[in-house]
Amino acid sequence: MESVAETATQTAIAMARRAQRHCESRLPTYLTRLAALVSIDSGPDHRKGRDEAAGLLADWVSRAGVTVEMIDRPAGLFVHATLAGDLPGRVVLLGHHDTVFPLGSVADHPFALRDTIAYGPGTADMKGGLLVALATLEALLASGLPFPTVELHSVPDEEARTVPFATMDRVSGADAVLVFECGRTNGNFVSGRKTGAWVRVAAHGRSAHAGTEPGRGRSAVLGLCREILRCSELHSRRSGLTVTAGTLAGGTIPNVVPAEAEAVFDVRAEDGEDLRWALQEMAAFDRHDGLRIELDTIGDWPGIEPTPAGERLARAAADLGDALGVHVAGETTGGMSDGCWTAAAGIPTLDGLGPVGGHDHSPDEYIDVNSVAQRCGIAAGLTVAIGAGLLG
Repeated sequence: MESVAETATQTAIAMARRAQRHCESRLPTYLTRLAALVSIDSGPDHRKGRDEAAGLLADWVSRAGVTVEMIDRPAGLFVHATLAGDLPGRVVLLGHHDTVFPLGSVADHPFALRDTIAYGPGTADMKGGLLVALATLEALLASGLPFPTVELHSVPDEEARTVPFATMDRVSGADAVLVFECGRTNGNFVSGRKTGAWVRVAAHGRSAHAGTEPGRGRSAVLGLCREILRCSELHSRRSGLTVTAGTLAGGTIPNVVPAEAEAVFDVRAEDGEDLRWALQEMAAFDRHDGLRIELDTIGDWPGIEPTPAGERLARAAADLGDALGVHVAGETTGGMSDGCWTAAAGIPTLDGLGPVGGHDHSPDEYIDVNSVAQRCGIAAGLTVAIGAGLLG
């Protein structure tokens, strides 16, 4: 007699294969949608564009026969779609329709398709992944096989936030969350993410005339530069720890000894203990005559850390990849996603299920279109596996 796990696996593989074929047959539609979505500037400085992208996604979801709701919040419109299923359970497909690119980026780097590689602002992070999530809904509907209730949730401000998204309550109680950030360049999905913080180090000194009385001053810039070098030496002191000085500002005009200066660091670690250690070490300032140094955390976020349910999701995704003829595995990455918040809330979360891509946040951002149907198949198969008892 087959175990629950064996039955779930076989049901999931059948769905994955059907979903892959369905997505392959509709790849021209996927590319048309991708070109339209990428051609909308939806960066942090352009709410109108973010709302336009949300509206376009919602229209496609509605045309697919899925119930969709638009939720208005200060950051913009959220898209929440629900496809009722026959199997028990509830799976959320999570993504975001904002990008890091400012207004005008589409004109500078328009959507382009060269052979099987698609380029443009947000192709990988993560408009290409949102459309894989939509293709997954369509494939489930077309499959003729049972599936659990599936929800697509897209937020407008993932790139500009270090707190949970405003509609987190809509995700609460889900059996699992599948996040459609792009797959790694080697095809792997993301089973772990580092925890991290943005940390401001400020130096306060005393101003003076740089030409006539420089000795009366105490340079905040000089002291801060010494602290930047000291803190930067923490980089890689523990496995996976990164400490990067991202910004530096200080002084007023060249002929004044600068009284104020500050730097903001990006600090990321594989677990919370290592992050706490790094922040304590950063706060152990050197002595500086006539200077006061301060440190404060201006934003932090959890990671996606190993759990038994998360590991089962990752194994199932790898098995489904094998069934579709592609070897994939989970890996840990330093980037943040909204999957960090759902994992921290105790919901089993698997990330990086969008198309294979890379060079995020750069003019060379891309996805490999050849990976789209396989990723759709894996996502559809996972939803069925969850409904069939994968998570116990």
